Amino acid sequence: MIYKMPKLKDPFKEQIEKVKKEIKKQNLPTENIEEQQERFKKLEQEHLPKLESDIVKLIENIKQDLLSCNPQQTLDYFSLIYSITTSDKVIENAGKLNNSYLDYLLSIMTSVDIQNYNLGNVSTEEVLSKIQSNIEELHQQLIYYFMITSMDRDKTPDDMKFLQALGYLTIKGDSYPKHKIQLCRELFSKYDELLMNNYKINSKQLIDELVQIANTPLSNMEIQKKYMLEMKRAHEEFVKKSELAKKEGKLKEFFDDYKKSAELKQIHENLKQIEEDTKISIHDSIFKIHETLLSNEILEQLSLTLGSNDIFQNGKIEYFPMNESLIYKKPLVKIDEDFFCFNSPTMNYNLDLIIENLILDLIPQNKQSKQYYSKKGDYLEDISLELFQSILPNAQAYKGLKYNIDDEVDGIITYDNNIFIIEAKSNNLTIGAKKGNTDKIKRNTKDIVEKAYQQAIRAKSYIESNDFSNFRDKNKKVILTIDKSKINNIYMINTTLEPLMHITANLNSLKRFGFVQGKDWIWSVYINDLRIISEIIDSPAEFLLYLERRIKFNDYPQIRTLEEIDIFGHFLHNGMYYDDIDFPEQHYMMVTDGFSQPIDEYYLSMDGRLYKEIQKPSFLNKCKTKKIIEKIETTNKENSSILAKLLMSYDEQHQLEIEKQITNILNKKRKNFSMSLNSENKGFTFIHDSYENKKDMEFYCKVMSYEHKINNWFLIFVDRLTLDNLKLDFKYFYFDNEYDELLEKEVCELRERRLLQTATIVKKVGRNDSCPCGSGKKYKKCCM
Repeated sequence: MIYKMPKLKDPFKEQIEKVKKEIKKQNLPTENIEEQQERFKKLEQEHLPKLESDIVKLIENIKQDLLSCNPQQTLDYFSLIYSITTSDKVIENAGKLNNSYLDYLLSIMTSVDIQNYNLGNVSTEEVLSKIQSNIEELHQQLIYYFMITSMDRDKTPDDMKFLQALGYLTIKGDSYPKHKIQLCRELFSKYDELLMNNYKINSKQLIDELVQIANTPLSNMEIQKKYMLEMKRAHEEFVKKSELAKKEGKLKEFFDDYKKSAELKQIHENLKQIEEDTKISIHDSIFKIHETLLSNEILEQLSLTLGSNDIFQNGKIEYFPMNESLIYKKPLVKIDEDFFCFNSPTMNYNLDLIIENLILDLIPQNKQSKQYYSKKGDYLEDISLELFQSILPNAQAYKGLKYNIDDEVDGIITYDNNIFIIEAKSNNLTIGAKKGNTDKIKRNTKDIVEKAYQQAIRAKSYIESNDFSNFRDKNKKVILTIDKSKINNIYMINTTLEPLMHITANLNSLKRFGFVQGKDWIWSVYINDLRIISEIIDSPAEFLLYLERRIKFNDYPQIRTLEEIDIFGHFLHNGMYYDDIDFPEQHYMMVTDGFSQPIDEYYLSMDGRLYKEIQKPSFLNKCKTKKIIEKIETTNKENSSILAKLLMSYDEQHQLEIEKQITNILNKKRKNFSMSLNSENKGFTFIHDSYENKKDMEFYCKVMSYEHKINNWFLIFVDRLTLDNLKLDFKYFYFDNEYDELLEKEVCELRERRLLQTATIVKKVGRNDSCPCGSGKKYKKCCM
């Protein structure tokens, strides 16, 4: 019989219903465009001049206080409090703007010439505390500033502009360190010959040295710890002996003897030995770079001196945090003849940008397209196909295909009856676009997303309009023929080397530019986000379900999020299903942030940066049905992906029930078990493999399909004692469900049998109750 589960409470849906009631209760008026424009124009006129004046004063106070201090002492102090954290504080500090504060401090300090600083003045705690307070207040003021200034030319509020500016200010990393390093190793190995010819170093050595430099503060702290332990041991021994001398009344003699003692001499020798072994003095800054394989030429190229970042002064407001700064391309600071890494996070986050600029400096501008950017594009195509194959074992990947006369597609992946059209775009997002300039956002996203969409939709249309679609390689040989009758889904994928964050997380926002105008959505994903998904996803079915719901996510403009991994975390947490939720049309925007935290903690734990081990996040991690899905996928039979995704589509409550009923079948406690999803037009029936009348069960599936008007049905055979060592096979049926007298009769008899089965265990059925036959209709309209 068809098993129907009772509906559970949905907290997410209840929350939205609560918001809708509150909106109705408050009777909030709808606001037309003209009213919005007038309100924001008034807001700008009344508040912006004073806000800008306050920001200018804050910046001037910060600057003057910085100039009154010794710059190296100031940088040491703020780099320590903003870039170094303990393992028990990593998660707590992740939500703060410490990286933004340090970026600003470095930008303003390197933009002022060293001669303007009071080099002989000690940086007092009072002044440093004042600088810290003003920097943090400045960043709070900026959020309000962005809200007021994020408007179109016609004074209409511009969410994209606001989120982009806010993201540029506050979000300082687009990848976990291990993935950023991995990307750099893969990408820049293509330029080893160029690097060796010019710098006598290959990409691996360069990356290793840059990572080591970024770890300079931590490695130097370990050496300073040796000094401290030696001094602590000596101090404890000194205190112990001085207390004994005091008791004996010989304290003066002890002090006189100690100054000349072999013990004190040995302490000096021990400290000297540490310095000789490490080449690091006890007086050195922990941010000072000591031994490195990088030449002085490279260090100079990667360094700013105090005053060399004067570009940061230029802008509508001098030293404004959003002004252009060189610290991202040149993350090191040179003071006198020494080099320092005061900002390790920026070094790690911008590793690819740093190396890219080193390489581009070696190539004449008129040759960069061929010698650099084409290789970069090739890399993205290769790694995109590789990651999809890691997610979808046994998938076939094809790169650089042509069709029709001269149309091209970067890649196609075939997996069972699924087609993935891959369009890889390695273009960079310009600084102006990153800061929220909507004209530049439009221009950049046209090159990165819209062109990919147009190319993918063209290839999709070609496949859908031909019974057989031929794709050729560069030698004009047909290497892939797609039979349309065997295709269930065609997915359009746009991989990028630039994280577009909220822009592609909320792809419907691009419709304002006239982009992505068709009925089909493309999935635009940053390559390192795809890498994370490939490492966490447990099965192809899980990925297909995520991709299906991720694409559907674009249909809900009421839901906003800042990045892909938040959406993925949302999926892992609760499945990300919104189809039966009636969102309010106005006055409501939900930002689904915070769901990435379990993923953040997992990777921090892997890197050894947390004090505890974190298990990999997982979708439906309590459900053993994932083992059944794995068995289905390993059959590699046609339509296995459809069945696997169907089973994965059920929520945890249904999954546990499926697990329970299959266990009953394995233990011969029941003959069969069926479920269906009307929205998917699919259903399934489980039976024991030893069941003798399998033909009867095939007819039973036909009856079930006819009863529920579902065309696609699976009959699944299971054997063995437990789910852990399950033996499984299946058959797929397509039924047209046209009117049939025999089937009508069978359905009636089936419902009567169900009523007899439930009569002894179910109370009297009311007219308006659900019919016990499982049809989902009311009893009075079904079997009454």
